[in-house]
Amino acid sequence: MNRELTREEAISLHRQMWKDMQTELGDTPSYQERVEFKKKWVDEHFPNEHVHSNCFLCEYAQSVVEDSFTRCRNCPIEWNSGLIPNCRYGRVDYRYSPISMILALPEREAVKCHE
Repeated sequence: MNRELTREEAISLHRQMWKDMQTELGDTPSYQERVEFKKKWVDEHFPNEHVHSNCFLCEYAQSVVEDSFTRCRNCPIEWNSGLIPNCRYGRVDYRYSPISMILALPEREAVKCHE
């Protein structure tokens, strides 16, 4: 983006985009529908700006640390908090999990970059 997102802005935009997706596509759209919706949503709300992976959480995490190995540790949402029975990953997965589960994920405790 043209500016760095705050943690709070990233979480708020993430939740708004997924709520809009749920409203338009239902609770369990396909992976491809999710990818297309995210791109369209970012293009409509932030024209001429690049948002890393069309994900405000990724955009925020990238602004905190450049290293792709540690970037996910700086995601402000705790993706590993929700176990899903009969899921090969066993965790909430943005590609396939019901959107209601994604929206219910808690915030992760902020971590310091160099720990």
